Amino acid sequence: MITLTTAHGAPALQVENRPGLSLPRVVVRPLVPGETEPLQTVFDGLSAHSRRMRFLAPVPRLLPAVARTLADIDHHRHGCWVAELDGEPLGIGRYIVDKDDPTLAEVAFEVVDRAQGLGLGRLMVDVVGTTACDVGVGGLLWTMDPHNLRIRQLALPLGGRFEMDEDVLEGRTPLPVLPTVEACRVIRCARIARRAAARRRAA
Repeated sequence: MITLTTAHGAPALQVENRPGLSLPRVVVRPLVPGETEPLQTVFDGLSAHSRRMRFLAPVPRLLPAVARTLADIDHHRHGCWVAELDGEPLGIGRYIVDKDDPTLAEVAFEVVDRAQGLGLGRLMVDVVGTTACDVGVGGLLWTMDPHNLRIRQLALPLGGRFEMDEDVLEGRTPLPVLPTVEACRVIRCARIARRAAARRRAA
């Protein structure tokens, strides 16, 4: 079940007793624009193999410039969410609206190695997909290493078509569907984050 809560003084989502989630309680919150610490923490929790699967190339460290780009969010064209357990970041999920077709958004996910296989990825897909829908997105774009079985297991159940393009697997899927009450809570949290990001940019 997804309910509203607060984390770091801002609205967030508390997730408990969710089918497929093997953690007792998880908090999922919008990343604050410019906030790089959770990105670094999750990156540090990825093995070399997981980093290669996520970034499609060996990435030994997260460069400050890359971290700043990943944290340059407004929760409209670029949204990012952090999954935490007892305040520790375990996963990141993001969408970036396609510049040529705003009804599509590219998605990316990473979960620290010790928490992989526990259902966090599916939770992040549901949250990210729901928030993307609220800004007019109707489909998700995926680009993955064909050997990335965990991401394939997240994408393929949504349907859609996937094809190899050189050495990567690309495809488009419909959005995930949450129960109405839970979707409304996710959207409410996302809208608050969007307004807060807009105020920060205007200040």
